[in-house]
Amino acid sequence: MKIQNKIALIFTILTASIILALSVFIYIFASDSISASFFHRLEVRADIVGHAALDENKSKTSIYYDIKEKHLRDLPFEQHRFIKNGELEKAKAIRRQLPVPPSFYDNIVRKEPARFSQNDTSYVGLNIRQAGENIIIISSAVDFYGLEEMENLKSVLVTGFLISLVFVFTFGKLFSAQIFFPIRRIIRNVKGISAHNLHQRLAIDGSKDEIADLSKTFNDMLDRLEITFEMQNNFVSNASHEFKTPLTVISGEAQLGLSLPGLPDTARDSFRAIYQESEKLEHLANSMLNLAQTGFEGKKEQWDKLRMDELIISVKEAVDKIFPDNQVVINFDKLPDDEQLLIINGNAMLLKAAFTNIVLNSCKYSDNQKVEILISTDKHHVTVEITDKGIGIPDREISQIFVPFFRASNTKKYKGYGIGLPLANNIIKMHQGTVIVNSEVGIGTRFITRFPFGN
Repeated sequence: MKIQNKIALIFTILTASIILALSVFIYIFASDSISASFFHRLEVRADIVGHAALDENKSKTSIYYDIKEKHLRDLPFEQHRFIKNGELEKAKAIRRQLPVPPSFYDNIVRKEPARFSQNDTSYVGLNIRQAGENIIIISSAVDFYGLEEMENLKSVLVTGFLISLVFVFTFGKLFSAQIFFPIRRIIRNVKGISAHNLHQRLAIDGSKDEIADLSKTFNDMLDRLEITFEMQNNFVSNASHEFKTPLTVISGEAQLGLSLPGLPDTARDSFRAIYQESEKLEHLANSMLNLAQTGFEGKKEQWDKLRMDELIISVKEAVDKIFPDNQVVINFDKLPDDEQLLIINGNAMLLKAAFTNIVLNSCKYSDNQKVEILISTDKHHVTVEITDKGIGIPDREISQIFVPFFRASNTKKYKGYGIGLPLANNIIKMHQGTVIVNSEVGIGTRFITRFPFGN
């Protein structure tokens, strides 16, 4: 999950917790307030009814009830139970009938307000004394209005909570997006910087926050990288010229020596050895230089549309110059009828170097046995399979064969430098291709490379 989304989520959870706690507090406070108000209303009715029951004057009694009816009105399921002095049996019957705890009656005896609520029914008890007489009244009723009010409050709180979550998360996303906008701009600018435009730098505004420090740190790193890449680029360019010139002279002189008439066999063998070794050395030098150049992602402006079959034929010609007695065979049986399916976008020189290195490896590590190159296509890719019957690669080492200068443990008797396969892998990746290696020790190795069609 992106940090921006994490911040929005944490912000939403934190705010939701606060809103939920506030809603619970409001609900509990409102519930207690409505309950206390209803108990008070019920106590007022119980007090009026109790005094009316104690008053011997019938006219006063009717006044009590008139006041109750006109100004207070009855509550839902309102009931009043009287216990006068000496009515022990009635007291026991009421005690068995009502689901109130013993403490409720204890409060009545102590002449303290007794309140109890269960299953939406509220109970109050009063001990009224008037003119030397004593009466206990227990009243009960159901607060339908209060229950409805609490249900409405619950609905409002739940709806408000859900709506607030949507608003909080939305504003949290907008807030985090605004906060991370400078970071996204840095990421976008950094992605656009490669070895070809290391001179570009990140813009630094006048603020002195962490974003400005991050941009400055990136710019300092780019300064160091630009200097390092420039030094490497100069070395590659100079070394390319310095290596190729003497190697070309050596190769040319060897070819000239081979063309001389009447040359003794010993001298001819020496010239032939010099020529072949110079070709190998030139190939090695080109491989090292190409490996260094692939660190710059190649020069894509030199790319063009290439036919894979023609490229492989040129690879075979290059291998023939280095190993004239090679057993490399190109299999054209699976070529498509449509020649357009063989075309890819790429740099001919780099791809030739990549396939040449793979084929030369196959020849060398199979002791110059047969090496087959098969070209095929599918709906989306051009595939080249290079299969040999060589010594194979141990399973635990297959993942390391593309590491520069790594050599498998079973290649000690063969000369090599561990450059060819890393170079080939870099070039193939540069062309949006993939390499799959299947190998079995003592059986052989198969390199399967796939390239997308050229547009």
